[in-house]
Amino acid sequence: MPASFGSRAFFRFLHKGLGLKNLADYIEQRQKLLGLTNLEVRTVIDVGANKGRAARRFRRLFPKARVCCVEPIPRLCRRLEQWAETQGGAVEVFELALGRVPSEQPLYVHRQSDILSTLASPAPGEEALYEPVPVRVETLDRLAGELSLAPDVLVKLDTEGLDLEVIRGGEETLGRAAAIIVEAAFYPNPAGDGAPTFEDIAGALRDLGYVYRGNVRLGCRHGTPMLADVLFARREAAERLAERA
Repeated sequence: MPASFGSRAFFRFLHKGLGLKNLADYIEQRQKLLGLTNLEVRTVIDVGANKGRAARRFRRLFPKARVCCVEPIPRLCRRLEQWAETQGGAVEVFELALGRVPSEQPLYVHRQSDILSTLASPAPGEEALYEPVPVRVETLDRLAGELSLAPDVLVKLDTEGLDLEVIRGGEETLGRAAAIIVEAAFYPNPAGDGAPTFEDIAGALRDLGYVYRGNVRLGCRHGTPMLADVLFARREAAERLAERA
């Protein structure tokens, strides 16, 4: 950004001066995470933290927040813990999975891509692609009960098709949170695995007082939107976002 431009002046220049409104809007919403930086986020619960890409972004966007990384794959937890040691106590790592009820069960770790790992059983014929690893499963509500949740609270979910289970096990916590970012598919999986769609997740969150506020990331196939990281805000927080826009 040119040194002589303030942030808002720069975006006005893109919009008015160059006629690049769509580009200006895209850059600004990425920088502000769809306006979430206008909230006083003090706690982030990153469920399905994986290698910590999202957690690192949350640290930059919300420097005063405590980031709680929840990840069941042991080798990824070690990687997250190494990073957490450099963050002055602002990042905590929990080696567990989340679901609707507490349990001990196998996590199916994909041998080629960690992000495809899941608590759901592999499809017939695909068992060789996964390595079963025993993990502890907790609920979001039980985990939150061990934490001091300073508001505003942001929850991020990415659990490979089991996000609705996490929501059902975290209704009390989500009733106190300000916003949630969750990966959602717009169409049923052709494999028929019963993974929830955007409509399923939106309905469950609507019952908890949330409203849809946009897509943080959109994944397309041949121009057709297939899935997105979707932002929902609780109505009270959504009203604050509108006031501060």
